[in-house]
Amino acid sequence: MYTIGKLSKNSGVTVRTLDYYGEIGLIEPTSKTEGGYRLYSEDDVMRLERVLALKYMGFSLEQIKEILEDSTSTWQESIQQQLELIKKEQERLETLEKSLLGVSYAIEIEGEINWQIIFSIIKMYQQHPEETLNPYADYLNSQEMKRVMDMNVKNMSEEAIKKWINVIHDMKDNLDLDPASEKAQRLVEDWSNQVESMFGNDEELLLDMWGALQNLKEGIVFYPMNKEVIQFIERVFMAKEEELKNDT
Repeated sequence: MYTIGKLSKNSGVTVRTLDYYGEIGLIEPTSKTEGGYRLYSEDDVMRLERVLALKYMGFSLEQIKEILEDSTSTWQESIQQQLELIKKEQERLETLEKSLLGVSYAIEIEGEINWQIIFSIIKMYQQHPEETLNPYADYLNSQEMKRVMDMNVKNMSEEAIKKWINVIHDMKDNLDLDPASEKAQRLVEDWSNQVESMFGNDEELLLDMWGALQNLKEGIVFYPMNKEVIQFIERVFMAKEEELKNDT
Protein backbone atom coordinates (compact mmCIF):
# COMPACT_ATOMS: atom_id res chain seq x y z
CA MET A 1 0.00 0.00 0.00
CA TYR A 2 1.09 3.56 -0.67
CA THR A 3 0.52 6.65 1.41
CA ILE A 4 -0.35 9.80 -0.53
CA GLY A 5 3.15 11.13 0.06
CA LYS A 6 4.79 7.99 -1.30
CA LEU A 7 2.41 7.88 -4.27
CA SER A 8 3.21 11.51 -5.00
CA LYS A 9 6.95 10.87 -4.86
CA ASN A 10 6.82 7.74 -7.04
CA SER A 11 4.44 9.16 -9.67
CA GLY A 12 5.66 12.77 -9.81
CA VAL A 13 2.09 13.97 -9.21
CA THR A 14 1.78 16.57 -6.48
CA VAL A 15 -0.19 15.86 -3.31
CA ARG A 16 -2.44 18.78 -4.17
CA THR A 17 -3.26 17.22 -7.55
CA LEU A 18 -3.92 13.82 -5.95
CA ASP A 19 -6.23 15.58 -3.48
CA TYR A 20 -8.11 17.12 -6.39
CA TYR A 21 -8.33 13.78 -8.22
CA GLY A 22 -9.87 12.37 -5.05
CA GLU A 23 -12.38 15.25 -4.78
CA ILE A 24 -13.69 14.61 -8.30
CA GLY A 25 -13.72 10.83 -7.87
CA LEU A 26 -10.96 10.14 -10.36
CA ILE A 27 -8.39 8.50 -8.05
CA GLU A 28 -9.67 7.53 -4.61
CA PRO A 29 -7.71 5.61 -1.93
CA THR A 30 -8.65 2.01 -1.35
CA SER A 31 -8.50 2.38 2.42
CA LYS A 32 -7.40 4.56 5.32
CA THR A 33 -5.30 3.97 8.40
CA GLU A 34 -6.78 4.28 11.88
CA GLY A 35 -5.28 7.74 11.97
CA GLY A 36 -7.15 8.71 8.79
CA TYR A 37 -4.20 8.58 6.39
CA ARG A 38 -5.15 7.53 2.87
CA LEU A 39 -3.71 4.34 1.46
CA TYR A 40 -3.50 3.48 -2.22
CA SER A 41 -3.33 -0.04 -3.62
CA GLU A 42 -1.46 -1.35 -6.66
CA ASP A 43 -4.74 -1.10 -8.59
CA ASP A 44 -5.00 2.57 -7.60
CA VAL A 45 -1.47 3.13 -8.86
CA MET A 46 -2.33 1.46 -12.18
CA ARG A 47 -5.44 3.66 -12.44
CA LEU A 48 -3.30 6.74 -11.83
CA GLU A 49 -0.88 5.63 -14.54
CA ARG A 50 -3.77 5.28 -16.96
CA VAL A 51 -5.06 8.73 -16.00
CA LEU A 52 -1.63 10.23 -16.67
CA ALA A 53 -1.36 8.43 -20.01
CA LEU A 54 -4.80 9.63 -21.15
CA LYS A 55 -4.05 13.14 -19.92
CA TYR A 56 -0.82 13.15 -21.93
CA MET A 57 -2.81 12.13 -25.02
CA GLY A 58 -4.95 15.23 -24.62
CA PHE A 59 -8.11 13.97 -22.93
CA SER A 60 -9.80 16.24 -20.42
CA LEU A 61 -10.28 15.00 -16.84
CA GLU A 62 -14.01 14.69 -17.50
CA GLN A 63 -13.36 12.56 -20.58
CA ILE A 64 -10.85 10.42 -18.66
CA LYS A 65 -13.38 9.79 -15.91
CA GLU A 66 -15.96 8.67 -18.47
CA ILE A 67 -13.43 6.36 -20.15
CA LEU A 68 -12.39 4.77 -16.85
CA GLU A 69 -15.99 4.30 -15.74
CA ASP A 70 -16.99 2.72 -19.05
CA SER A 71 -16.09 -0.92 -18.59
CA THR A 72 -16.54 -1.60 -22.32
CA SER A 73 -14.08 1.12 -23.34
CA THR A 74 -10.76 -0.22 -24.63
CA TRP A 75 -7.40 1.48 -25.03
CA GLN A 76 -7.72 1.22 -28.80
CA GLU A 77 -11.12 2.91 -28.75
CA SER A 78 -9.78 5.65 -26.49
CA ILE A 79 -6.81 6.27 -28.77
CA GLN A 80 -9.03 6.31 -31.87
CA GLN A 81 -11.32 8.83 -30.19
CA GLN A 82 -8.37 11.09 -29.41
CA LEU A 83 -6.99 10.75 -32.94
CA GLU A 84 -10.33 11.98 -34.31
CA LEU A 85 -10.27 14.93 -31.91
CA ILE A 86 -6.69 15.75 -32.93
CA LYS A 87 -7.63 15.63 -36.62
CA LYS A 88 -10.49 18.06 -36.05
CA GLU A 89 -8.21 20.35 -34.06
CA GLN A 90 -5.58 20.24 -36.83
CA GLU A 91 -8.24 21.23 -39.38
CA ARG A 92 -9.40 24.07 -37.11
CA LEU A 93 -5.84 25.31 -36.62
CA GLU A 94 -5.10 25.11 -40.36
CA THR A 95 -8.22 27.16 -41.09
CA LEU A 96 -7.22 29.66 -38.40
CA GLU A 97 -3.68 29.88 -39.84
CA LYS A 98 -5.01 30.58 -43.34
CA SER A 99 -7.42 33.21 -41.97
CA LEU A 100 -4.71 34.99 -39.99
CA LEU A 101 -2.28 34.94 -42.91
CA GLY A 102 -5.04 36.24 -45.18
CA VAL A 103 -5.88 39.05 -42.75
CA SER A 104 -2.20 40.01 -42.43
CA TYR A 105 -1.92 39.91 -46.23
CA ALA A 106 -5.00 42.15 -46.58
CA ILE A 107 -3.70 44.75 -44.11
CA GLU A 108 -0.40 44.95 -46.01
CA ILE A 109 -2.22 45.26 -49.34
CA GLU A 110 -4.69 47.90 -48.13
CA GLY A 111 -2.22 49.80 -45.98
CA GLU A 112 -4.95 49.95 -43.33
CA ILE A 113 -7.48 47.73 -41.54
CA ASN A 114 -10.44 47.25 -43.88
CA TRP A 115 -12.96 45.34 -41.76
CA GLN A 116 -15.23 44.47 -44.68
CA ILE A 117 -12.38 42.67 -46.45
CA ILE A 118 -11.12 41.07 -43.22
CA PHE A 119 -14.56 39.63 -42.39
CA SER A 120 -14.92 38.39 -45.97
CA ILE A 121 -11.57 36.58 -45.76
CA ILE A 122 -12.45 34.97 -42.42
CA LYS A 123 -15.85 33.90 -43.75
CA MET A 124 -14.24 32.44 -46.88
CA TYR A 125 -11.97 30.15 -44.88
CA GLN A 126 -14.76 29.13 -42.49
CA GLN A 127 -16.94 27.96 -45.37
CA HIS A 128 -16.66 24.64 -47.13
CA PRO A 129 -14.52 25.12 -50.30
CA GLU A 130 -17.45 24.12 -52.55
CA GLU A 131 -19.64 26.76 -50.93
CA THR A 132 -16.97 29.43 -51.32
CA LEU A 133 -16.41 28.64 -55.00
CA ASN A 134 -20.05 28.07 -55.92
CA PRO A 135 -20.39 31.48 -57.68
CA TYR A 136 -17.38 30.55 -59.86
CA ALA A 137 -18.81 27.24 -61.09
CA ASP A 138 -19.92 28.80 -64.40
CA TYR A 139 -16.34 29.80 -65.18
CA LEU A 140 -14.03 27.23 -63.53
CA ASN A 141 -14.20 23.45 -63.50
CA SER A 142 -13.60 21.47 -60.28
CA GLN A 143 -9.86 20.97 -60.93
CA GLU A 144 -9.37 24.66 -61.69
CA MET A 145 -11.27 25.67 -58.55
CA LYS A 146 -9.07 23.40 -56.45
CA ARG A 147 -5.94 25.00 -57.91
CA VAL A 148 -7.29 28.46 -57.11
CA MET A 149 -8.10 27.50 -53.51
CA ASP A 150 -4.74 25.77 -53.06
CA MET A 151 -2.96 28.94 -54.15
CA ASN A 152 -3.14 30.84 -50.86
CA VAL A 153 -0.63 32.76 -48.79
CA LYS A 154 0.24 29.64 -46.80
CA ASN A 155 1.49 27.92 -49.96
CA MET A 156 3.31 30.93 -51.40
CA SER A 157 6.89 31.91 -50.62
CA GLU A 158 7.52 35.22 -48.88
CA GLU A 159 9.23 36.47 -52.04
CA ALA A 160 6.21 35.55 -54.21
CA ILE A 161 3.82 37.28 -51.79
CA LYS A 162 5.90 40.47 -51.82
CA LYS A 163 6.05 40.47 -55.61
CA TRP A 164 2.29 40.02 -55.84
CA ILE A 165 1.68 42.79 -53.31
CA ASN A 166 4.00 45.15 -55.19
CA VAL A 167 2.32 44.40 -58.53
CA ILE A 168 -1.15 45.17 -57.12
CA HIS A 169 0.10 48.26 -55.28
CA ASP A 170 1.66 49.61 -58.47
CA MET A 171 -1.60 49.23 -60.39
CA LYS A 172 -3.72 50.72 -57.59
CA ASP A 173 -1.40 53.74 -57.50
CA ASN A 174 -1.74 54.28 -61.26
CA LEU A 175 -5.39 53.58 -62.08
CA ASP A 176 -5.72 56.94 -63.87
CA LEU A 177 -2.93 56.22 -66.36
CA ASP A 178 -3.64 56.36 -70.06
CA PRO A 179 -4.24 52.64 -70.85
CA ALA A 180 -2.25 53.03 -74.06
CA SER A 181 0.77 54.43 -72.24
CA GLU A 182 3.98 52.49 -71.97
CA LYS A 183 3.82 52.49 -68.17
CA ALA A 184 0.26 51.11 -68.09
CA GLN A 185 1.25 48.37 -70.54
CA ARG A 186 4.26 47.50 -68.39
CA LEU A 187 2.16 47.32 -65.21
CA VAL A 188 -0.27 44.86 -66.78
CA GLU A 189 2.59 42.85 -68.26
CA ASP A 190 4.12 42.60 -64.76
CA TRP A 191 0.74 41.44 -63.43
CA SER A 192 0.40 38.86 -66.21
CA ASN A 193 3.90 37.53 -65.58
CA GLN A 194 3.20 37.20 -61.87
CA VAL A 195 -0.07 35.33 -62.50
CA GLU A 196 1.74 32.90 -64.80
CA SER A 197 4.47 32.33 -62.22
CA MET A 198 1.80 31.50 -59.62
CA PHE A 199 -0.45 29.27 -61.73
CA GLY A 200 1.86 28.12 -64.52
CA ASN A 201 1.49 28.68 -68.23
CA ASP A 202 -1.88 26.91 -68.39
CA GLU A 203 -3.72 28.96 -71.01
CA GLU A 204 -7.10 27.32 -70.40
CA LEU A 205 -6.91 27.96 -66.64
CA LEU A 206 -5.71 31.54 -67.11
CA LEU A 207 -8.49 32.29 -69.63
CA ASP A 208 -11.13 30.76 -67.36
CA MET A 209 -9.80 32.73 -64.39
CA TRP A 210 -9.85 35.93 -66.41
CA GLY A 211 -13.47 35.24 -67.41
CA ALA A 212 -14.37 34.76 -63.74
CA LEU A 213 -12.55 37.95 -62.80
CA GLN A 214 -14.38 39.99 -65.42
CA ASN A 215 -17.80 38.71 -64.43
CA LEU A 216 -17.30 38.50 -60.65
CA LYS A 217 -15.33 41.64 -59.96
CA GLU A 218 -16.23 41.72 -56.25
CA GLY A 219 -15.30 38.10 -55.49
CA ILE A 220 -13.07 37.74 -52.41
CA VAL A 221 -11.51 34.53 -53.75
CA PHE A 222 -9.33 36.54 -56.16
CA TYR A 223 -8.47 39.22 -53.60
CA PRO A 224 -6.63 41.62 -53.90
CA MET A 225 -7.97 41.82 -57.46
CA ASN A 226 -10.82 44.30 -56.96
CA LYS A 227 -13.16 45.96 -59.43
CA GLU A 228 -10.95 49.00 -60.06
CA VAL A 229 -7.84 46.91 -60.76
CA ILE A 230 -9.74 44.55 -63.08
CA GLN A 231 -11.25 47.47 -65.02
CA PHE A 232 -7.77 48.99 -65.36
CA ILE A 233 -6.45 45.72 -66.82
CA GLU A 234 -9.44 45.52 -69.19
CA ARG A 235 -8.76 49.05 -70.47
CA VAL A 236 -5.09 48.24 -71.05
CA PHE A 237 -5.97 45.02 -72.91
CA MET A 238 -8.43 46.93 -75.10
CA ALA A 239 -5.84 49.62 -75.82
CA LYS A 240 -3.33 46.94 -76.75
CA GLU A 241 -5.81 45.25 -79.12
CA GLU A 242 -6.59 48.60 -80.73
CA GLU A 243 -2.90 49.27 -81.20
CA LEU A 244 -2.42 45.88 -82.87
CA LYS A 245 -5.37 46.56 -85.22
CA ASN A 246 -3.93 49.90 -86.23
CA ASP A 247 -0.52 48.32 -86.89
CA THR A 248 -2.09 45.85 -89.33
